[in-house]
Amino acid sequence: MSALSGIIDRFGKTTIRQALQGTTAEKRANAVQKLGREIRSAQMTEAEQAFALTLMDRICADVSALVRRALSVTLQNSPNLPRQIARTLIADIDSIAVPILSSSPVLTDDDLMDVLNSKAAEKIRAIAQRHTLNLHISHAIVSFGDGMATARLAANDGALISSDTAELIAELHADDDLIREAALSRHDMPPTVIAKLIEHSTDKIDVVLKTYPGVSDTRAAQISQNTGERARSFVIGEDWPEDRLRDYARSLDKSGKLTPRLVLRSAGRGDMRFIIAALSVLAGQTIEKTRLMVMSSTGLGVKAVALRARFTVPQIELLTACIQTYLSVERENRALTPSHFQLTVAERLLSLELNWPEEVSTDLLDILDAHAGLRRVA
Repeated sequence: MSALSGIIDRFGKTTIRQALQGTTAEKRANAVQKLGREIRSAQMTEAEQAFALTLMDRICADVSALVRRALSVTLQNSPNLPRQIARTLIADIDSIAVPILSSSPVLTDDDLMDVLNSKAAEKIRAIAQRHTLNLHISHAIVSFGDGMATARLAANDGALISSDTAELIAELHADDDLIREAALSRHDMPPTVIAKLIEHSTDKIDVVLKTYPGVSDTRAAQISQNTGERARSFVIGEDWPEDRLRDYARSLDKSGKLTPRLVLRSAGRGDMRFIIAALSVLAGQTIEKTRLMVMSSTGLGVKAVALRARFTVPQIELLTACIQTYLSVERENRALTPSHFQLTVAERLLSLELNWPEEVSTDLLDILDAHAGLRRVA
C-alpha cells in the first residue's frame, strides 16, 4: 500500500471516501468532480493507474446518474481516462454517454462504430460533433443517424466527407433546409452535390409558389428560375481552386443549368474566375485559352468565345460590357475589398445605356441595395 500512499494523499482520503460512500448523491458527485480534476492531468505509475481504474470502476457502478455524470463530464477530454471506463460510460444513459462520445480522445473507431450500429439517436448526434472524424465514421453517421446528426456532421469542418457520403446526404436530406445550408457552406462538398442541392431547392420553391392564390404557374416558374440562378452564382466561394470551379461548371452544364443568363449574373458581380470556367465548358476549350480570350483588352476574344458558347448578340454585348468594366476598374489598381470591387463594377454597369434583361438588372440592384444597407448600419 506504501506504493499508493502518494496518490491517496494527492486525491485525499476524505475525498475518496466521500466519492464512494457519501450519504447523498450530491456529496458523492462533488467528491467525484474533485477526483476527476486530479486524475485528468495526473502523472501516474502503473500501480497508481490500476488504483485509479478500480476507483473509477466503483464510481461507474454508483446507482445515481448524477455521480456517474460527474465522472463523465470531468474526464471527457482527458487522455488519462481508461478506455474500458470510457466504454462503460458510453454504454450508459445519454446524459452520461454524450460528453465522452463528443470529446474523449481515448475512444477508437471500433468504439464509435459500436455506438453507431446501435442507432441511438442522441449518441450518434454527439459523435457527429467530435473534433475530427474520418471518412468511414462520417458515412456511418449519415447512414445510421437522423437529420440532426447529419446537420451537425455537415457543419463540422473537422469531419471528412467523401463524395459518396455527400451524395447520400443529398439523397436523404435534400428537403431539410438546415442540412442543405450546412452542406452548401462546406469547402469540400463536391460541385455535383452543390448543384443538385440548389436544383432541389428551386424545385421546392416552384411547387410551394404554385399553391399560392393569384400566382400563376408561369410566374412561379420564373421566380424559382431566378432564385436558382442567383443561388448558383452566389454559392461560389472566393477561395475555390480552378479545378473545383470547372467541376462545378461541368455539373451545371450536365443538368442544363449553365446558361448565358447565369454567366451574365456572374459577370455583373465581377466574378471573372467563374465566367472563364463557365465559358471554357460551354465553348469546349481549355481554361487557359479562354482566359486569354476573355481578358484581351480589345474585347474581340470574349465575343469569339461567347459565340462558340451560343450566346445571342444582345447577350454578347452585355457580357463584353461587364468584362470591359471589370478590366477598367482593375487597371486603376484601386485597393478595394472584393465586395467593394463588386459594388464599383455594378455601379458602372448600371450607368451604361444598355438594354439590360430584367434578371441582370435585378441582380445588380440587389448588390447596390446590399451595400447601401451596410453603409446605413455603419
